[in-house]
Amino acid sequence: MFWLSDNLKAIKYYFMKYYFLIIVFFIALTTSFQSCKKNANARANTTCFPNDSTTRQILDKQATIKSVEGKFYIVEQNTIDTKLSPCNLAKNFQVDNLQVTISGDVKATVLDRSAPCCVDNFFITKITR
Repeated sequence: MFWLSDNLKAIKYYFMKYYFLIIVFFIALTTSFQSCKKNANARANTTCFPNDSTTRQILDKQATIKSVEGKFYIVEQNTIDTKLSPCNLAKNFQVDNLQVTISGDVKATVLDRSAPCCVDNFFITKITR
């Protein structure tokens, strides 16, 4: 019976040791999956004009949504002729003359002859009514 008691102690020791390692492994695995999700979201946010540099940032500025020939632009308050061409304007904000507050990144824009004058590409980080 003495050897059975020693074997049970050994089994209990190894069980606790491996149980602890399994728990640590599970926590590490879960944490790594969470960080992958965050990285995927960050990559999704940069798919609008990924190769264009940010020329300026807008933070909580009043603006108006304008529709011109079926395309929606954002016109900042107190600007004369500059329009922002958002790549990620949600459907519920695609309303002509809608007053909004915006934040986001104005991207360097190369204009060609077919593009309208004074339009900058824009990535919206926040928009509210």
